[in-house]
Amino acid sequence: MASLTLQKTRDQPISRGGVISISMRLILAACSVAGLALAQTASARVMCRITDGTGAVIPSVLVTITNLGTNASQAATSGVTGDFTILFLPPSRSELEAKVDGFRTYKQAAFALALDQGLRLDIKLEVGSSAESITVNDAPPVLNTDNGTQGQTITAAEIAEISLDGRNFSDLALLTGGVIPKGDGGDGSFAVNGARADNSGFVLDGMNNTQRRNTGAVINPRIESIQEFKMITSGFSADYGRYAGGVLTAVTKSGSNKLRGSLYEFVRNDALDAKSYFDVTKSKLRRNQFGSTVSGPVWLPRIYNGRNRTFFLFTWESLRLVDGKTQRGIVPDGGMLRGDFSRAANAFGRPLRITDPLARAPFPDNQIPLSCLDPVARKLASYFPAPNLSGPNNFISQGNGTTSYNNFGIKGLPARD
Repeated sequence: MASLTLQKTRDQPISRGGVISISMRLILAACSVAGLALAQTASARVMCRITDGTGAVIPSVLVTITNLGTNASQAATSGVTGDFTILFLPPSRSELEAKVDGFRTYKQAAFALALDQGLRLDIKLEVGSSAESITVNDAPPVLNTDNGTQGQTITAAEIAEISLDGRNFSDLALLTGGVIPKGDGGDGSFAVNGARADNSGFVLDGMNNTQRRNTGAVINPRIESIQEFKMITSGFSADYGRYAGGVLTAVTKSGSNKLRGSLYEFVRNDALDAKSYFDVTKSKLRRNQFGSTVSGPVWLPRIYNGRNRTFFLFTWESLRLVDGKTQRGIVPDGGMLRGDFSRAANAFGRPLRITDPLARAPFPDNQIPLSCLDPVARKLASYFPAPNLSGPNNFISQGNGTTSYNNFGIKGLPARD
């Protein structure tokens, strides 16, 4: 997935030639990344053994799997043992067809392929004309019998319907058994099956997405652009390797023959909040997270029709956040800044004695003479804020933190023939 960050500059006009040059660079970059994504995209696979009514294997059967969203097809022919495997299938709703002379054509109606899934379909053909067909509508079994990988797949529907504070899709990994949040101050994102949090990795569209410094994610795609992801907790193949914990592998949407789009905004506002117990005034909260997605076939009027051929996905998300912060503390009063500690007391209310380190004796009346105060320290003392509360914690400060970003993502993908 190609992510482009656009920044507005001031007083820097771009010439027409510059616009054309920038456009060509963007087009070339998108094409290059699309080709790379096609080769690296996380995928599923289908394995099968084809037999007849007596259980004898059938070789040379042509098996075709078609993606119902893009109409892209991949085919394979069963070997002498009746087995075949089709690799690099995108997660999608698909259908399967198996045909050979002397047997009725076998059709498996729409079924779902999940990310990193190894689906085994055993097909039994019936003797008859290949012009006749048998359609099976029952869903294939989802039990994994191909390997010992353990984990959980989070689908697009679950991603869209489960509320997420901050809208970070990887938080849903905590729904997987054995996955817990990282410790305070630790590296990584989450701990898996007792391993350190910095022993987990991230994969995005089949490519390594793990920071080398703290093993967090390099790119956090917008939640609207995620098709599905899988939290693998144990038994993962050598493809993922390198980690003692788990691996979160995600695949982004790629568009289909249908033009689709969404427009959204998530709002949080202090108008619906009560004042915190420790605040003097209610802290401000203005959180607006909004954006849109558009996907479908690439279509340029009178130039190019990408239906069944080329697809795109465009995502945009922006955040405007004003978040009030409150901090309490202890500051010296005016008398202390002038050396008067006659009212100084500890946390239990007992008087404190201030000792002269040179005379090794307490200062009279707990007051430090002005002559003993360093001129630089007296100057710095003028910058201390004055107490604004009564009691031991005599100072409170309230302010607003702001966060703002604009995130754009573009993905282009040609269909497989």
